[in-house]
Amino acid sequence: MSKISCIKPTDRQAIEWVKEAGSQKRRLVFTDHAELRMKERRIGRRQVLQTLQNGHISEPLHQDIRGDWRCNVSWFYAGVRLTVGVVFKLSDKGEWVVIATVFEG
Repeated sequence: MSKISCIKPTDRQAIEWVKEAGSQKRRLVFTDHAELRMKERRIGRRQVLQTLQNGHISEPLHQDIRGDWRCNVSWFYAGVRLTVGVVFKLSDKGEWVVIATVFEG
């Protein structure tokens, strides 16, 4: 199993990686928490991918209590503002975009 660690992208890299993940050109993984919240809130993967592709950084890149670097990306989809919590990780296979949570607002 490969070692996964946190990585601090630049602001430019963060938005580039998010857009690439939304276009399925970068490794993307959904946490169990994100999957559960999506189900509860009736938010589909397509909506999340569109938010990543077209959205803007609504909460700037910052380090959380666990030491991970993260940001929020928001976009209006079908008249509803979706926000996707994104975490950036690094493994021996490259950089990953991790969807930590998804919510309306």
